[in-house]
Parts: sequence; C-alpha cells; structure tokens
Amino acid sequence: MKTWMKTTLAASLIAMSGLGASAALARGGDCGFGPQGGKAGWQRMAPEQMQARMSERADLHLARLELALALTPQQQPAWNAFKGAMTERTARMAAEMARRTQQEAPKTAIERMQRMEEMSTLRQAEMAEARKAVEGFYGTLSDAQKKVFDADFAAFGSKGGHRMGPGREGAPRDGARMGPGRG
Repeated sequence: MKTWMKTTLAASLIAMSGLGASAALARGGDCGFGPQGGKAGWQRMAPEQMQARMSERADLHLARLELALALTPQQQPAWNAFKGAMTERTARMAAEMARRTQQEAPKTAIERMQRMEEMSTLRQAEMAEARKAVEGFYGTLSDAQKKVFDADFAAFGSKGGHRMGPGREGAPRDGARMGPGRG
C-alpha cells in the first residue's frame, strides 16, 4: 500500500474518532456507560426497566447454562426447581433495587451504616436461599457437569466483562492483581 493511502486512511480514522468523541461531548459526555451526574446506569433507569433488564440477563444466563450442562431428562425436574428459585431471586433483587432508588439517601453516617446493615442482612438471607437451590440441583449433576456448572455459575449475576478475574475480559490473564489490596 502506498504511503499516501496509509496517511489518508490514518487521517480518516483520526477524524472519525474525533467526530465520535465530539458527538459524545455534545450529549453531555453521556456515552451510555459509567457514572453520569453522580449516578450509574442502573440508578438512571426506571424501576420497570431495571426489573426487565435484570430478568432478561438472568434468563439469558440460565438458558446458556442449561445448554452448556446438556441435562438428561432425569435432571430436568431438579433444573426446573433451580431455575424457578433463581428467577424468583432475580425478581426479589430487582424489586429491592427499585425500592432503594425511590428512597431518600441517608444523611448521616449512622443512617448509612444502618442501611448497610439492612442490606447485609438481606444479602445473607438471599445467599442462604440461593445456596439451598444450588445444593438441590448440584447433587443431580455428573462430575463433568459439575465442572461446567462451577465455571459458569461463578459469573451468574455479573455484568458481562465487568467481572474481573483471571481469564475474564479486561482482566489480567496471569492472575496478577489489579492494584494494592485488590483482586
């Protein structure tokens, strides 16, 4: 390729990148990702949108997991019970998130700590219920299916590439930590 063609292509690429950045800045810097105006994407959504999006993500993940496990007809009743429990859990979590977005923000350190305690208690109860559902289903799996489940279920509830672990998109592949005290 001739030098003038390379230069033209590079200039075009730079111009298009600048145009995209200008458009994003014209919209107030809102590219649809990350915190904007002190609120992250989930908090900007209407509660109905949030519930629908969480439900959609959970359904998609469960469908992928079901395909990856290649369940036998004998395992199907246990899968259906597990899937129902996870679907209910997702609905409860979405409703709780919607409820929290409607609440007034705590004003004092004491109020913030009380809210954190309440959330911790709620998460502990949700985790205990989820563990029971997993235990009921996990016992029906073969050793090969357990390996698939262990790998795939670790990402359940994560937001795609946001889950940072070795081998995940955007994460160090050698297991290195992201920074002091992180990882």
